[in-house]
Amino acid sequence: MFSLTEEQIAFIENDIRVRGITSPDLSIDVLDHICCIIENSLDEYKTFDHVYQETLLLFGDKGLKEIQDETNRVLTFKHYYLMNSTMKISGYVSSLLILFGSIFKFNHWPGASVMLVVGVFFLTVLFMPLLFILKFKASAENNRSVVLSIIGFVAALLICCGVLFRVMHWPGSRMISVMGGVLLILGYLPVYFISVHKNTTNKMNATATIILIIAGVGLFITETGTGTPRPVSDNFWRGVIENDALLNSMRTDNAAMYAKLNSSSDSAKKDFKPLKASADELMNYLDEMKVYLTAASLDMNEEQAKQVKLDDLRSEGANYTITNLLFETDHVQSKYTVAKMNALVDNFKNTVKTIDTSADLTLLDRKEQMVNDQPVAWEKANFEYLPLPLVIYNISRLEVAVKNCERAVLNK
Repeated sequence: MFSLTEEQIAFIENDIRVRGITSPDLSIDVLDHICCIIENSLDEYKTFDHVYQETLLLFGDKGLKEIQDETNRVLTFKHYYLMNSTMKISGYVSSLLILFGSIFKFNHWPGASVMLVVGVFFLTVLFMPLLFILKFKASAENNRSVVLSIIGFVAALLICCGVLFRVMHWPGSRMISVMGGVLLILGYLPVYFISVHKNTTNKMNATATIILIIAGVGLFITETGTGTPRPVSDNFWRGVIENDALLNSMRTDNAAMYAKLNSSSDSAKKDFKPLKASADELMNYLDEMKVYLTAASLDMNEEQAKQVKLDDLRSEGANYTITNLLFETDHVQSKYTVAKMNALVDNFKNTVKTIDTSADLTLLDRKEQMVNDQPVAWEKANFEYLPLPLVIYNISRLEVAVKNCERAVLNK
């Protein structure tokens, strides 16, 4: 085995320092390692320079500098490997939970909301902060990379939260999403262009990345703001508000009329007790039906559904959940159905007729309606494959009709 001279050892020591090994202790270890490899590889047919260059290739594309960087991370960031593993695991778990949660949400299966919330929680609380910290440590010497990481982290956090708020129908989703998109376009892309595009050799990939980010953010913001066209949407919601106001007013007026009748003769009280009982039974059923459908459609409990306002449901589209529940299709058993609702309406109409045979019950007629020039059953026209807010609105319209008929009888 050949031995290296003092001059060759000194050359190696100086060269590894030039190549990025700055730590004295690490320099000694690397020098010893390289010297051993060279001495085992030298023979009478190979020169020192040739063997030394071959030895340097053993340290990979990034060379000795990578060893120094890795050593610095280990010394200054003792939990690097644990955090790196946690980041990867949380990333896989969060992405799978979000994927399956989206599939469950699309099909309106139970458990979708839990998976989405937990998935976004892991993504924003574990994966993204750990990714940012590790990237920050890796690019501590590059101020532009640090700024890029910070802006990217905040923008991604806002977009993820905006999507979660939108899916869960929480207020503020649009504002959060737009803030994240604007920060990505006006904050991230300029820094990315300066630090990456101008310094990279593959400008095509960098340009494609910029274009895809701009297009993706544009499509995301567009999707966030889509729904019913504004003029139609505003008119619809104005009608909903007016209908609810009318319904509340009629509830109050009818209650006052009952109170007035109760203060009159016994015969009057007896005559209208069946009417009140039948109307209350029907109205309670319809009110509970609205809460039940909201809870089932949005995958939440009924207490949460009571807090949901129609204005929060503008983007809700048609789904099979409401239809399956109301019509009991696909072997679904439901507490609130169109058949039970019709039975209660018929019972109310019969009660009204026993009190006032001349009462006008036209508002409670459920005749076939023309849809696309085709006759369709009243139930299907008003409740089948329609968006949740429209279904609730149609139920409220039926409630207004009940209160109208009740008032007509009481006025007589």
